[in-house]
Amino acid sequence: MRGRTIALVAALGVLGGLGALGCRRTAEEAEDDKPAPAAVTCRPVEAATIADTIDVAGVIAPPPKLDAVVSSPIAGRVAQVAVEEGDHVAAGALLAVIEDPALPAGSLEAKAGVDSARAQSAAAEQEVARQERLVATGIGARKDLDEARAKQAAAAADLATAHAKLGLAGAQLARREIRAPRAGVVLHLQRKVGESVDGTAATPIAEIADITVLELHAQAPPAALRALRDGMTAMVRPLGFDEPIAGTVVRVAPAVDPASLLGVVRIALASSDGIKVGVAATGQVTTGTRPGLRIPADALRRSMVGEDEVVVCDGGTAHVRKVVIAQRAEQGVAIKEGLKPGEQVVIDHVLGLQDGQALVAADHKRAESGSAGTGSDDKARTAKGVTNK
Repeated sequence: MRGRTIALVAALGVLGGLGALGCRRTAEEAEDDKPAPAAVTCRPVEAATIADTIDVAGVIAPPPKLDAVVSSPIAGRVAQVAVEEGDHVAAGALLAVIEDPALPAGSLEAKAGVDSARAQSAAAEQEVARQERLVATGIGARKDLDEARAKQAAAAADLATAHAKLGLAGAQLARREIRAPRAGVVLHLQRKVGESVDGTAATPIAEIADITVLELHAQAPPAALRALRDGMTAMVRPLGFDEPIAGTVVRVAPAVDPASLLGVVRIALASSDGIKVGVAATGQVTTGTRPGLRIPADALRRSMVGEDEVVVCDGGTAHVRKVVIAQRAEQGVAIKEGLKPGEQVVIDHVLGLQDGQALVAADHKRAESGSAGTGSDDKARTAKGVTNK
């Protein structure tokens, strides 16, 4: 019995020793899995004035009052095109000539009608004069004189009608020449020599506009239209431009398209140098300002689920924080939610930092790389926090 007790005690002692050894190994493994302190630079969150903006997109176009689409008022075939795209033209300059064989014939017919009416009017006047002489001598009857005068009036009316037809024929003949309604640049030529026009706006010939003043014609939903007002400032970035161009909202549509449920917003550009009509562009309209926070763009990173986040420096420890961005600008990123004034964020090497990881100042890390002693000094600096530049 005594031998069994001794054996049991010995076995328990062995198990206890193994358990203690396992605990020591688990603690050592946990210490090894813990990430090493990261050398980073922290910056305080800055107080800033945040602009509330609305983003729109559209195309660059001239103002409607300075843009004209020219069509032929008569049907026919394009016999001549006197301009090319890109030409600067003055008001009244010849753009094209329309050929219609019926127009010259109509003019000749109108002239012949005038000659015929003039001859009839002259004959009627002579008949009135003859009847007046007969009546004066007592030979002629008053009835014949009255009939002669009625024919004279009818002949005069026919002559006036013939003159009107001649004038209309002349105007129609002159309308063969399509001229610029205003000074500007030929943006587009929709018809070539030999093509037909039907005399309506459905077959335009050219578009002429003054491109010294350009606008962004963008579309916006009703919710955005409610916040937009004439006179608001904006920044417009045409496609292919590195720097935005200042602009001003000049007109907000009073109605929306029932098909697309979008309304047009016109933004006048402060400069039109080098901008092509029809190029796509985006605009950012400032609707108001409010106090907020700003951080450097390098402090941002994306989480595994695609959310924006930063790493907050707190007592030498990293704390990953989700943030909501209000605006991106050259000065930095405006934060709407997630940070408080006075907090500090990591601005370098933010990728890979884990929540709870120890942080050390980058300048201290560089200094320590050249020294031999590191153990206790590292812990002391980590406990005190990260030194900011």
